[in-house]
Amino acid sequence: MDIQKIVTGTYVDLPRMLDARERRQAVQRQMLKTSGLPLISFTLNIPGPIKVFPLAERTFEEGLRLIRVQCSAWRLPIRKEHQIRDITGREAFLSVDADPMKIKEVLCRLEERLALGRLFDLDVIRPDGSKISREVFHLPPRRCLVCGKEAFVCSRSRAHSVDEILRRECAIMTEYFDRQYARRVSSLSMAALLYEVAATPKPGLVDRDNSGAHTDMDFFTFQDSAVSLNQYFEEFTLCGIQNHAKPCPQVFSLIRPIGIQAEETMRQATGGVNTHKGMIFSLGVFCAALGYLYGCQVPLTEQALQDTCARMTAHLMDDFHGLTEETAKTHGEQLYVRFGVTGIRGEASAGYPGVFQLGLPVYRGYKNRGFSQNDAGVLTLLHILAGTQDTNVIARSDYDTMLEVRRRVRRLLDSGLENRDYLREIRQLDREFSAAGISPGGSADMLALTYFVDSLESLTQNEPFPSSDAS
Repeated sequence: MDIQKIVTGTYVDLPRMLDARERRQAVQRQMLKTSGLPLISFTLNIPGPIKVFPLAERTFEEGLRLIRVQCSAWRLPIRKEHQIRDITGREAFLSVDADPMKIKEVLCRLEERLALGRLFDLDVIRPDGSKISREVFHLPPRRCLVCGKEAFVCSRSRAHSVDEILRRECAIMTEYFDRQYARRVSSLSMAALLYEVAATPKPGLVDRDNSGAHTDMDFFTFQDSAVSLNQYFEEFTLCGIQNHAKPCPQVFSLIRPIGIQAEETMRQATGGVNTHKGMIFSLGVFCAALGYLYGCQVPLTEQALQDTCARMTAHLMDDFHGLTEETAKTHGEQLYVRFGVTGIRGEASAGYPGVFQLGLPVYRGYKNRGFSQNDAGVLTLLHILAGTQDTNVIARSDYDTMLEVRRRVRRLLDSGLENRDYLREIRQLDREFSAAGISPGGSADMLALTYFVDSLESLTQNEPFPSSDAS
């Protein structure tokens, strides 16, 4: 961790800090006098002469958000709030209409629950101006961030340099926000899997109506599978964040062991059924790419995501180099030699055009025309099926059947399906596909990824990505 790049700002001398302390005390006295209510005084414990830098400001805002959430959850009404923005550090003062002992107890729980809370300086001041100590609640003394001994002892003896303490604090802040971001990506990933299986009706696929062409899985099997994978999507994302300084292909190699473990967990959750193997691969790539962009502080755009996915997986096409009918061994290799079908390798190394150039525009087009999320997804699935080579259909039948399925679906779409009783007609298609054992699982994966990418706008709303026009 390069502290010099993280801690950038204006140096503050001791007289300025002493003035800030006097100002803080004056604000506290004034708010206590005018409100007659207990007061929360919130600052950060940042050592050294630079008190304000981007990571610290973000931590302050998160701390203030957590204080507000805790007060709301415990029904401790905040009647007035005042903030100070200065190079001496951010400060917040909140007048709370509640018992001061209860306020202190709630805030102590917050400090103890989160590593980030170790950086908070949270005072609760009674209306008479006296502060409430942590010791009232028999809490253990605060521990040193560097060595774990009592913080008071280390502070008194100056056991650690300012640089050591600041480095540890920045690590705590960085880890907190990295994990927070990874959990958001993970939640969106799991939601995309649940949206896909819930979209109904889907020809030949598991949905809320039936199990389609499958006899070994149902709607609940997919739910069990999706929930079991949640932690791995977080790990994929963190892997991208933590390895953002490495070449993209190397990041891909690092997520492969995570994918292997995820697949094993999936099979344990489903009784050995393969529900999401393809999505473990693709969402693993997407999550790692999102983490990579976040770690690099690159603007999160769909183009940047597509390009990063392509760079991570470009080498996968090497598997096809030099193949002949005699050397092609796997089903995928034989499809490539005979028909030029590249499957998920080709889709990934091209940056998932089935999602970005096909699925997303179609899905958003339907949504903009007033179609529900379910119906827009169902109709988008048909467009994906008609416009791509679904290797799942080939695997369960043959190449010619896949071509006929594409033609059939294209004719249906060209006839203005969405202007008629489209759900009834799609249910008829579902009966036909299911009876014939046709299951377009590859197209379903593209639909899930479409749902996922469409939901990513929430990440840019909640995370400090650079603006898309930043250079």
